[in-house]
Amino acid sequence: MTKTFTGPVSQQQDPNRVEPIRQPRLDLLEGDKVKVKRPSMWNIVFHNDDYTSMDFVVFVMTKVFHRSTEDALALTFAVHTQGKGIAGTYTFEVAEQKQCEVLLMAKIEEHPLRVEVERA
Repeated sequence: MTKTFTGPVSQQQDPNRVEPIRQPRLDLLEGDKVKVKRPSMWNIVFHNDDYTSMDFVVFVMTKVFHRSTEDALALTFAVHTQGKGIAGTYTFEVAEQKQCEVLLMAKIEEHPLRVEVERA
């Protein structure tokens, strides 16, 4: 013989029960607030060498870093006179990607250009 239920299945056998069977888990919403901090910034530094042409460096500045020709020339001259210069400041991932682009362009054109990523 089978047993049949007359009441709702979700309630237990005590019909006078006042509190719900499952209490909502509100403690998950009351967590600590997470403080978001800005990402650290990194400089892309060009180093001077005697073999890479200034035209190539100006070309790289305009194509990769979207500088105007005048800004690219000024930065190239600063790198030539001071030994190094900062092409831009970005988050680490973006700086690393731009460094790879520049080094790939230099390798294709057979220039020994040295570009590093340093913490700002």
